[in-house]
Amino acid sequence: MSRAGAEIVIVVVGILIAFGLDSWWDSNKQLDWERSQLQLLRDEAQSNIEHIESVIEAHKVTGADVETILAFSTHEPPGEVEDFKNRLVTSLIKWRTSELSMGALDALLASGDLGEISNPELRASLTAWKVLALDAQEKEELARDFVEYVITPALSDEAYLAPAYAARPPYGNSVELENRIVEIRSSTELRSLSAARLGHIRMAIDSQRNSQEALQKVLLLINSDLTQ
Repeated sequence: MSRAGAEIVIVVVGILIAFGLDSWWDSNKQLDWERSQLQLLRDEAQSNIEHIESVIEAHKVTGADVETILAFSTHEPPGEVEDFKNRLVTSLIKWRTSELSMGALDALLASGDLGEISNPELRASLTAWKVLALDAQEKEELARDFVEYVITPALSDEAYLAPAYAARPPYGNSVELENRIVEIRSSTELRSLSAARLGHIRMAIDSQRNSQEALQKVLLLINSDLTQ
């Protein structure tokens, strides 16, 4: 091989090595970026799973109190009066919404970088969870609006509405207010309102469970990718 030929070979080999190093460097940068994103998504998912569980438990407690009011208004004739703890009456006009953390996921969606996550199943699961979370939020807002615009006006003339409001979170966390005894009068309207309220609570619980299950799947996929 002539000297000129040898120099050409050296140059070509050098270029190939440079391209190979660039490709290796880019690949490492992509892996580091993806790993950092997965860690952010994992922390976000873990926090949201715990938060959703607390929301579900709060809905269950409220639902149990509403069931007591519904049973009374269903089984006792209209006009019958009975003493209840104020907490049970408050359950008719209190609501809980979930404030989920979606910063990491929203940033990926807004930037268009979600497609850079290499696991297609994880990408699809993240998108599916976001849809379910928004659906759960819509259900919560429906329940909130029902409380504010239907139940509250319907109970506005009842003497127990004021103490019920006084004990409603986030301001009314007093044990004394919750345990204060108030008289409740059975009526067809009370039965209808409590039945509808209970339906909204159960709907909210179901939607939150769906969101939680979807997020648990996301977390499993993230942990699997991070251990590889």
